[in-house]
Amino acid sequence: MYKFLSIILFSLMINTVSAQEIAFAYPEKNITIDGSFADWSESVNWYRMSHFFGNDDQSNEDFSAQFAASYNELEQALYIAVKVLDDDFIGKNGKSYTTQDYMLLYLDTAHHIKGGTPVYYVATDRVLEVQHKPGNFGTQNHFLTMDKAQVARKRAGNTIQYEWKVKLDGSIGPNHILGLDFMMVDRDMGSDNETILLWKDGFGKSYGAQKLGDLLLADRNVKTGKLKGKIDFEALEAEDRINSIDIVSVEDPEIWVKTNVDTTGAFQAFLPLGTYKLSPNRHFTSPVYSSGFLQNTRKFEYSNLSPFQIKAGQTTVLEPVRLKVIPQPVTSKTKGNGLPIEYVTTKDIDDFIKTWKDYLEIPAVSVVVLRNNKVFYDKTMGIKSNFTNEKVNDETLFEAASITKSVFGVMVLRLAERGVIDLDKPLYQYLSFPNIEKDERSKLLTARIILGHQSGLPNWVWGGPGTWKDGGEIQLDFDPGTDFGYSGEAFNYLGRVVEHITGKKLQTIFEEEIEKPFDVRKSYFYYTDALEERFSLGHMHQYIQIKEKERIASPASSLSTNAHLFKGFVLTMMNEKELSKKPLELIYTPYTVLKPEQKVYDPDIPQYVSHGFFVQDTADGKLIAHGGNNGDYDSKFAYNSEKKYAYIVFTNSNLGDEFIRAFEQFLLRE
Repeated sequence: MYKFLSIILFSLMINTVSAQEIAFAYPEKNITIDGSFADWSESVNWYRMSHFFGNDDQSNEDFSAQFAASYNELEQALYIAVKVLDDDFIGKNGKSYTTQDYMLLYLDTAHHIKGGTPVYYVATDRVLEVQHKPGNFGTQNHFLTMDKAQVARKRAGNTIQYEWKVKLDGSIGPNHILGLDFMMVDRDMGSDNETILLWKDGFGKSYGAQKLGDLLLADRNVKTGKLKGKIDFEALEAEDRINSIDIVSVEDPEIWVKTNVDTTGAFQAFLPLGTYKLSPNRHFTSPVYSSGFLQNTRKFEYSNLSPFQIKAGQTTVLEPVRLKVIPQPVTSKTKGNGLPIEYVTTKDIDDFIKTWKDYLEIPAVSVVVLRNNKVFYDKTMGIKSNFTNEKVNDETLFEAASITKSVFGVMVLRLAERGVIDLDKPLYQYLSFPNIEKDERSKLLTARIILGHQSGLPNWVWGGPGTWKDGGEIQLDFDPGTDFGYSGEAFNYLGRVVEHITGKKLQTIFEEEIEKPFDVRKSYFYYTDALEERFSLGHMHQYIQIKEKERIASPASSLSTNAHLFKGFVLTMMNEKELSKKPLELIYTPYTVLKPEQKVYDPDIPQYVSHGFFVQDTADGKLIAHGGNNGDYDSKFAYNSEKKYAYIVFTNSNLGDEFIRAFEQFLLRE
């Protein structure tokens, strides 16, 4: 068959702005990068960037953008033209590019159906930067360095024109498909707000190439046909309906595009001659890029996905695709007296993990169950990523996310036992925090208040560990010590205080206070390149998620470990060792009592925060716990010191929370 990139759209009007879902480029010659489009063909096709995010009082008439693309096979160059209408342009102002008008150009030369790692170029007034995701995974785009790109920007009145040339060695020709997208950012004078335009909906595009649009490098002479189809989801709830589906070539499965599905279930596409099949890209009722609690995610089942033919000048109409929801599995277990965790067998746990891991398509899980003060179950299974299928082992690392807070809480309690830090001494007397020091209430902050999540500091107000250095001044949300407010930012402030007091880095304190006494082996408080081979990759549903690891030790979020490696911490805490009676009581005793709307776990069970832990008052005693959720990794541990049982779960999926909740029901409910 003809290569998929040789698409020609029947109904496209020459030199019009199109809302077509798939963009395509024709070959062009003699284009000079000067910000002028006079040397572009008059028949070039323009595409709207239609996803608008901004102030309610601003419209697309004030800020709009469109783009066109072409290529030169001899030069191995991709050309991009972008027209921006902007009534208030801010150019170079001596500050970061984020204080100006700027654009991001995303590119993925591999265009793999499982996702990938795009790069993006940043262009603003006399500035050009390139950003790669770290690590060795997905290095197919790492050749896109600064010297591969040129950009010119030209302004005339309220119109700004960007003109790009990017050398894509080996990826340019009429038989190629590329991942492409844009983020156009507009700032106006006298305002801190920004307005954003995207071609394809969704932020975080550099985390996964599946968020980009498709650019087809087209041959002008290829015959095509039209596809029309419909997905029958009338019986589904509106929130369960899908909005896109992939079309894959049978002859060459590496060639595929995504097409939108409208609210009625209808979709269409123009394709070159050949045989194709539909490939669902939405496997579950919950959105792909979700990480919330209690989503009740269920699995889709598709039928009527038979291959079909595209013929020249004809419209192929498919039988309706059937879509239904598969209920969550019901897992059986051995019967006994007491809580199931006290009598389930290892086979029961094996069966549960296999059933739910398969149902939720979670790449890897690491699970430990402690019973009668002993390790009853300890397995790490699955694959590091859906891309490589490399198997995990007992040393594979997962992001522990907010579980780090409990570990850090114990570090602080151990230091307080020895008088190194006073839990009730105002932190500013140890070390000031410039971003909040103008708010007089910040002088009330203590280690105890922060460990109890009553700081008043927002959660990651500047974006993540270390970002406070470039962040501005803020006011606290409430008076410290008066209300619950979960805050990683506050934990990071306390971490800096601890480093200041001790004169040691957090990794060293972790090694001294946790790793050795609690037997937490081969786990780390921050990321280094030496750990890369041991890491699993996080996933959003079936898609890998590529992001920067936390190279700054964060007491709120940066621990890397797994259930097998972490079990020493839980076993030691459950047996009330390495802490004296007084700090243990601080963990068991309510400090911040949670209101029903604030509860993180089962809303019917009394819950509170106690010096770095969440505690549930159950009928079987206090359940001490903490979860972790970085979006693409979910984890949790919980233990009962009275009954001497515990469970620890780490996953590399945003659906791990669903798995963990089901596992808790399996272990703690009849």
